Amino acid sequence: KTQIGEVLGKEPDSAFVKDEGVDAEQGGKGFFVRILHHYVDGLEFDDLLFDDAIRLFLSGFRLPGEAQKIDRIMEKFAEFYTRQNGDVFPSADTAFILAFSVIMLQTDLHNPSIKPEKRMTMEGFVRNNRGISVDGGDLPSEFLEGIFKRIQVKPFTLKEDDDARAK
Repeated sequence: KTQIGEVLGKEPDSAFVKDEGVDAEQGGKGFFVRILHHYVDGLEFDDLLFDDAIRLFLSGFRLPGEAQKIDRIMEKFAEFYTRQNGDVFPSADTAFILAFSVIMLQTDLHNPSIKPEKRMTMEGFVRNNRGISVDGGDLPSEFLEGIFKRIQVKPFTLKEDDDARAK
């Protein structure tokens, strides 16, 4: 699943087939972006809570370590989530910023190398996401607090990791 994440995050002009003029669907430039689009198009986010949609999205792969790759992947997620849940966010940009923030929150709350006293607080999470909506507006505090509480209680994990920990 690590390799899948690396593939989904590849640069937009990356190609599987190096020959010039090959269509993206056949492995030419843009091939890996097409894979990301096909992956997302196969998911159903209708009426899912934002963090549950991220959880579903991430269930098929492990996010790569490189911020630019995470950025590309989460941007596509945000576009698709907003398209299927038009009443949640005023724009895909708002969903994208929050999605990236949620990934950072997940890491901050559940990375064992971060000391408990240094972890993100609910107040800090809400503060960090002020002004991310259209025209500098705020998302409802209750909405952000709900996300924080759910991620605090139930981290994003891969089934394979859960199974390995259980052994």
